[in-house]
Amino acid sequence: MDIRKINTLNRIKEGFITVLDTKKLSECTTNDIVDSAEISKKTFYNYYQNKQDLLREIENDLLEGLKEALVIDREKLKGIKHLPGADEIKGLAEVAFNHTLAFCNENKHALSNLLSSNGDMQFYQMIVELANAEFDVRVPYLFGDINIKEANVKSPLPFSFIKTLYINTIVNLLMLWGATPDSLSINEIKSIAGLVQTKSPVELIQIYKSYLN
Repeated sequence: MDIRKINTLNRIKEGFITVLDTKKLSECTTNDIVDSAEISKKTFYNYYQNKQDLLREIENDLLEGLKEALVIDREKLKGIKHLPGADEIKGLAEVAFNHTLAFCNENKHALSNLLSSNGDMQFYQMIVELANAEFDVRVPYLFGDINIKEANVKSPLPFSFIKTLYINTIVNLLMLWGATPDSLSINEIKSIAGLVQTKSPVELIQIYKSYLN
């Protein structure tokens, strides 16, 4: 692709995302986007039919990038020849989310705005669906084969509830990181990701309080 075209497309996309710094998606207009990107309307319509067309491309690119990063990170789990304990799972966050967090960091502005209250709730649902699918693939590596039907009969705690808590914790962590981009490094997020996967809220508060002593 021509470098000038790439630069123009990037300007349009970044211009759109920048508008979401201050405006809700529903209020964002084509005029807002072209003003932010410092391009003409003619240039915009050379590439996109409307705002929704641009939004779909941005979101699809982000989802594909996340999928690719998750697949690469998942390879680290395939080398495990035993079921890891909680401490090992915590440590695995250093490698099991390495490319995924790097991708999120590289695209933090777009992800944080699209997942914010100014963004697209449908995109949030797509991220959750992606996380659900990835969770299902990773469960055997981390926890072994689980007979969910049998376990749900015997356990008062439905597996779907556990899964939702697990996934929402990770997704919300990424959203909070995006909302405060300069507060935490990638390595700190990896460490927190390991903790929230293996510690209860009570334990996390105790860890937090330990730094005050």
